Amino acid sequence: MLVVDLDGEPLAPLRALEEILLCLGTWEDDDRRHPGTDTEPLRLPPPLADRAALAAVQRLLTALAPTQSQGSGCGRLLAPDGRYEQAPMTALTLPTADIDLLSATAAALGHPRLNADIAELVDAHAAQLAGGYRRADRTKLVSLLARLAGLLDLSPTDDTRLLTTRLQAAPPGADCVLSDAEEAAHARTADRMNHIWAHGSGIDRYLY
Repeated sequence: MLVVDLDGEPLAPLRALEEILLCLGTWEDDDRRHPGTDTEPLRLPPPLADRAALAAVQRLLTALAPTQSQGSGCGRLLAPDGRYEQAPMTALTLPTADIDLLSATAAALGHPRLNADIAELVDAHAAQLAGGYRRADRTKLVSLLARLAGLLDLSPTDDTRLLTTRLQAAPPGADCVLSDAEEAAHARTADRMNHIWAHGSGIDRYLY
């Protein structure tokens, strides 16, 4: 799959999710080690239970982090004849199961009947995103996670296959000059990504 460099934007909600899942895992462990006599044990819905989602999120973070906020030393993606620079894209192989778990986790955290304590935890971590967003609560975080899952699950097309082949053939760290056909494929693919991640925002699309 192709991942576009969005200057680290997709990493913020993913890191917030990791912190949430770490807390839930600790709660779950504490309940098992020290079951209360007057309270019901915490029962996490799948895939939150047993740290299944946490493991997937940590694998995704490890894979995605190097694709974001890339410096010039990572190699540039240039238009034909090197006239200008395009937003960097990276060809990655990610487990489909991990992307499915991310999508299912977003759905679980956004469920209207989510445990009140878990919902409060999610709201607290979502508030940390407020610096870059007008409104940051559970709904916003869940939306970002669902959009990220959609971005990683972008359906392959002739455009993505053409770009993937070109990027995989480029030496690591070297500039990659696109052909006219590859540049057109890049533009169409970036439009699709922008529609998923930024709801088609013209300002965001201008950035990449």
